[in-house]
Amino acid sequence: MNIKKWNARLSLFTMALLLIHELYQLYAYISFYYNPVLSKAFGYAVASGFVLHGILSAVCIFALHDAKTVAYKKLNFKTVLQRVSAVIIVLLLPLHIFSFALLQGSVGSIAYIIVETVQVVFYVSLSCHVGLSFSNALVTLGRLEDKGKKRVIDRICIIFWTMLALVMSIAITTTHAKIFQL
Repeated sequence: MNIKKWNARLSLFTMALLLIHELYQLYAYISFYYNPVLSKAFGYAVASGFVLHGILSAVCIFALHDAKTVAYKKLNFKTVLQRVSAVIIVLLLPLHIFSFALLQGSVGSIAYIIVETVQVVFYVSLSCHVGLSFSNALVTLGRLEDKGKKRVIDRICIIFWTMLALVMSIAITTTHAKIFQL
């Protein structure tokens, strides 16, 4: 069993779940429609995928010593950015899960602004990590070998996920302001 390939499959599946979760949440916030069953089901499915992906990634890096030494600064930067964004996601996930309750309890204080800001950092970290990881998963699975195509896919993914993070950040913070009458 190749853990790295299973992890790549899991990451692609989790990305699909994340996209569904984000699009549903975007719809819910824009339309002021909230279905707690759908929201929590997608959210916890994504969180479960994140946790399992994180565990498998840690096993690959630390136990199997499968972290490649990258000789080019640009590739090293992307790898570092990918790992830093993963750490930020792990640290901020609990806050994200309980963000609405935290916002409710902190309306009108500096804590409210901090929670909203941290949420935006969370969205940006997710977008960064997914944008940098999609093509890597395809490479790991043997579905992408051409470096030129990889660059194009990376650019498309980074633009798409960045735009989605921007739209999510604006829609959610604006809706929170309406909900909490700010």
